Amino acid sequence: MAKKVGAIVSLSIIGILIIATIIMANVKVDYGIKCGTPDSIVVKYGSKAERVVSDVQADSIIDIISNACNEKSLTALFNGNLGKKATVVLDSTKGKTLPTLSDGFYVRYHYQNTQDLKQGNKLYQDSEGNRYTYEALVYTIKNIDGEAEVTVYVIPDLDNANTYTHYYKLDADLGGLYDYLVEQGFNK
Repeated sequence: MAKKVGAIVSLSIIGILIIATIIMANVKVDYGIKCGTPDSIVVKYGSKAERVVSDVQADSIIDIISNACNEKSLTALFNGNLGKKATVVLDSTKGKTLPTLSDGFYVRYHYQNTQDLKQGNKLYQDSEGNRYTYEALVYTIKNIDGEAEVTVYVIPDLDNANTYTHYYKLDADLGGLYDYLVEQGFNK
């Protein structure tokens, strides 16, 4: 009798592990930035002139960023990305100037309507309960030893397009975006 109970318990545990593995192999985790589709995207390399991207290029850029921040749960578990998320860093409420990149890309998402700053699926609020809005997000992408280093700056007002108040630290493999921008000639 004890052997039957032990066998049933063992089979139940094995069944639960199999079901959990199947679920984790199919469910995706998203640790990217929750933002709406931009009205336009502008790309700039270092100190060169900004270029508005075509609709096809914009779709590709959005897809590359989205795919870089999505993984199946099981893959994320083995890569150490399970539970990872983009984190908002409060830098200044008055605004600071974007960093200067001599050999990196600025990818600017422009919005005609003001957007709410979010952290995960919730509206971002600081410790005092203040909510923040923006009209642009600027991804700075530098290639360092074959990997892309990415920071996303929050631009509250397009009239001051080089001034940010907050930024996201985004830990995602966006080397594909850097490569795509080079392939499309945005560095020339």
